[in-house]
Amino acid sequence: MRSARAKSLPVLMYHYVSDQENSIAVPPALFEEHCRALAENGKRGIGLAEAEAFLLRGEPLPRGSVLITFDDGYCDNYLQAMPILARYGHRGTVFAVTQRIEPEETPRASLEDVLAGRAPVPEAVNHPVRKDALGYTVRRDIFCNRGELRALEASGVMDVAAHGRGHFGVFLGPEYEGFHRPGYQARTFYRTELPWIWGLPRFKVGAGLRFPAFIPSPELIRAVTELVPRNYAAADAFFKEPGNTARLQEAVDTVAGGPGLGRMEGEGERRERLRREIAGGKAELEEILGRPAHSLCWPWGKYSDEALALGREAGFSVFFTTREGTNPPGRPLRVHRFKAKSKSGAWLVSRVRLYERPLLGALYAKIRL
Repeated sequence: MRSARAKSLPVLMYHYVSDQENSIAVPPALFEEHCRALAENGKRGIGLAEAEAFLLRGEPLPRGSVLITFDDGYCDNYLQAMPILARYGHRGTVFAVTQRIEPEETPRASLEDVLAGRAPVPEAVNHPVRKDALGYTVRRDIFCNRGELRALEASGVMDVAAHGRGHFGVFLGPEYEGFHRPGYQARTFYRTELPWIWGLPRFKVGAGLRFPAFIPSPELIRAVTELVPRNYAAADAFFKEPGNTARLQEAVDTVAGGPGLGRMEGEGERRERLRREIAGGKAELEEILGRPAHSLCWPWGKYSDEALALGREAGFSVFFTTREGTNPPGRPLRVHRFKAKSKSGAWLVSRVRLYERPLLGALYAKIRL
């Protein structure tokens, strides 16, 4: 007779639940198909505390348990995902970036009002890409506010956990290609913790909790700001003026040939930056929720050994990645997840069944690397 206990916990990874065109968006109608297919095939989205107990201490879970997660904390998780989860008896977990949480203490609308048609879903939830005043295409994502995060937890349908303080990247080194200038913005998370300066060289960017940071020199900052306006519209006009890009390149070359474009951060600076992102985000989230936070989902799924040590020092005990794989009981330091794509409910159930099986799921994940 087969055991009724889970041998591995499949963890699903969503971001947006909206009708926008985005590789990490799942339309609400398809998300409902996913939730219905899971329920019809004996799968149940569990709460975060149940998952933590399984991953930390090996406490048993019923077969068919899955953890349904949502990264970043978009408002559509509250307005569109939560009522669908509730309809099919599932629970979910939102990993929130605390500096993106909006300050309002009152939810924008009750779920009952939205579902009944008495209050509309904000237009930007499903269509966040807009033209700005200069005609450039930019993203204007709506994130949950403080009141909505509390409402998620009060519902008993969704839990809230940490996804860092700012989801920042870092400059990787002095190599660059072109300059930062007003223009098309396709991504939500693309900035570093350093002040954003128009005209700064476009240094390569990597995950902030994985790589050391390259810090532009004061001389470079001064040379750039003396030439390029800080104002968005004025910076756009600067780059449209013939000869200005060449003047900027000459100024940057002069700095590169003298004091240099910058330096790598020191060990002390690195540890303090990691603490701001990890422990700082934890403190901010706990202040909003009024309870301890035990789980951290790494921004971009990337981290270093030092980041993991500081995460544990801050009080986190379960750590989620973006790598596919299985999750046997008692393994909390590298929890695997798989991306829930805009594919059928049958496809989703097939992946859940795969990652329920420790050996087969681990082999499949290794082949996909």
